[in-house]
Amino acid sequence: MQQAIEALRRQQAGIRERRDRVSSELAEADRRVGVLARNLRALTREQSSLEARVQQLQREMEMQRERIGTLRHELAALVRAAFLAGREERLKLLLNQGDPALVSRMLAYHDYLAGARAARLRELETRLQQLQQLAGEAERRRGELEALSRRLAEERRQLQERKRERQALLARLERELRQGGKRLERMEEDARRLERLVEESGRALQSLQLPEQQEFAERRGRLGWPLAGRLAVAFGAEKIGNLRWDGVIIRAPEGREVKAVHGGRVAYADWLRGYGLLVIIDHGNGYMTLYGHNQSLLKETGDWVREGEVIGLAGRSGGLREPGIYFGIRHEGRPVDPVRWCRRASGRKVG
Repeated sequence: MQQAIEALRRQQAGIRERRDRVSSELAEADRRVGVLARNLRALTREQSSLEARVQQLQREMEMQRERIGTLRHELAALVRAAFLAGREERLKLLLNQGDPALVSRMLAYHDYLAGARAARLRELETRLQQLQQLAGEAERRRGELEALSRRLAEERRQLQERKRERQALLARLERELRQGGKRLERMEEDARRLERLVEESGRALQSLQLPEQQEFAERRGRLGWPLAGRLAVAFGAEKIGNLRWDGVIIRAPEGREVKAVHGGRVAYADWLRGYGLLVIIDHGNGYMTLYGHNQSLLKETGDWVREGEVIGLAGRSGGLREPGIYFGIRHEGRPVDPVRWCRRASGRKVG
């Protein structure tokens, strides 16, 4: 009997060890996905900027071509006018024994035509040089754009590959949990971890001096939602066993921007088992907001954020089956219903 008990203990220890190992791998996979998503976001912005610059260069080149065409027409008209005025040089005009008034007018006209031709030729030369420079820059920018497009394609490929790895890890984790019969115990432990984290963060930031803004408590019923989406899980809904949801789940497309609902300071920004890539913002006076299951985090612990500032991207890190986020509000560590604090939803649609 003792040998059987000892064998069972070893088996359970092995299950726990495998579960923790897979959980660590899942955390690392979620972090890699987050980094790639953040890089992809930055590269996409850079690509848009380069495309705008190339279009601007093309418009400038077209304007230069139009001006060069105009100059050529003006030069042709000046040459025709000079031809019609006669082929006499300036010295010949001076030695002309004709009417002095006529000579004076012809000299003035001659000087005007010569000056105009010289000015048009100088401008034409300058415009041609500018056109050449613009064409060279446009060519360089197109090369940069092509290289950037290749980088984007590679980043997207890597992101999809990491997501597939993450799904495989998640499937392994689910199998381990089913085999060990530990799902309820695990979820209870995850909830306790989050509560400890909220409590510790609150203690660490008790002396926090927030910038001048309206108090969080005064915003009850008027807070914005962190993103536009569909309310998939309500506050207080049954989770498993006796566990209830202490926040809401908002379904939204992967990569959609997640915004802070009120100004404050980031108390936590990292992966937490059961909640994936999680951001906790302290708003002072015991109020905190929580944003979990992000694809990527755009803020770090200690950062100040303003209301409406982007703090992450919606995802499915931490085991969420469909993309979106977990959103919770705490007062003195106790969960409160976000629906009572945020603006009225339109049916299930929020944000």
